[in-house]
Amino acid sequence: MLKSLKIPIFATLAIMTLFLFQSYEIINLSMKDEYSKNIFELMEYEGEIRQNLERNEAIPSSLIYRYAIFDLREKKIVSNLDITPKNLKFITKEENGYLFYKSYLKIKDEIYYLVISKKQNSARIFFIATLMLVFILIVVFFTLYLSFVSSIKPYKDAKKYMNSFFNDAMHELKTPLGVVGINLEMLNIDNKYTARMRSALKQMQITYEDVEYYIKHSYILFPPEILNFSEFCLERARYMRGFAMSKNIKIYDFIEPDLKIFMSKIEAGRIVDNNLSNAVKYSSPGSVINVTLRLEDDWIIFEVEDFGEGIKDTNKIWKRYVRDEGVQGGFGLGLNIVQSICVKNSVGYSVTSELGKGSKFTYKFTPYSKHLLD
Repeated sequence: MLKSLKIPIFATLAIMTLFLFQSYEIINLSMKDEYSKNIFELMEYEGEIRQNLERNEAIPSSLIYRYAIFDLREKKIVSNLDITPKNLKFITKEENGYLFYKSYLKIKDEIYYLVISKKQNSARIFFIATLMLVFILIVVFFTLYLSFVSSIKPYKDAKKYMNSFFNDAMHELKTPLGVVGINLEMLNIDNKYTARMRSALKQMQITYEDVEYYIKHSYILFPPEILNFSEFCLERARYMRGFAMSKNIKIYDFIEPDLKIFMSKIEAGRIVDNNLSNAVKYSSPGSVINVTLRLEDDWIIFEVEDFGEGIKDTNKIWKRYVRDEGVQGGFGLGLNIVQSICVKNSVGYSVTSELGKGSKFTYKFTPYSKHLLD
């Protein structure tokens, strides 16, 4: 994406540079125009002063212009200047925010300096500079915006096509999975082969539900409900025992009765099913899995403990598309989905693991009664 933005960024910088150069020239010309205009105004006021002095009349007063008369030794004769220039070696001069204009007067055969000043007004220049800056920013913003929109369009289209593909694929998979499950039940045959088929089917269904949730969670709401978490965990443990039997793994449940939470059943199912299926994956054949649900310090604690190979890096397992080494199957979505659901529902989550001894995943749910009070 950054590569596709390089050309638009460079083009935007080039346009901005051209506009800045043009703005500088416009401001510079405006300043020169303002300077010339002020000089002519000072010269006009100087003409009025000369005329009044020639007629022996008082020098005309002004709220805009100030004047001073100096002798040739630069000694002040008369002045109402707000600021006196440092020296009189100039014709026109800008100093301390004032524009000064100097000319000569001849009074009774004596030569004097006449200095007239006007306070510089930068409002017009400031207005032009602000206007140009705003215009440049608008042009740059729209250029970058259009460049960004055009650059991300292929990615948005690709995402749209991928979502459409996965939705169609999930729809096509759902019916065959249901048909296989129904026909396995109708066969009513119990042997090691059908047990393996049922185990594989359950694993496929869990993976299917993970992918379906991952696709739909961004645009479908899963409203919370009052859920008897004790009964729900017992039901999911019974469901997963068939999957565990294929590896001769036993699932023991230690579940306190009638513990309720306020949560979407689908999201709760993703937490429970992913932890149970992962426990089966990581456990060695012939081992056991402990499922615990208890009330502790005003929290409902859900734990899944296995005595398998353990996890090398417990920080990485929550990341998307990451699986522990040696694990076959799956997309690496399960625990990332679990983490996102926990964050969404303010469920605490943690894991402890020791290589060669096993792992324990712990989740802290807010009881429904406490949730209602809060």
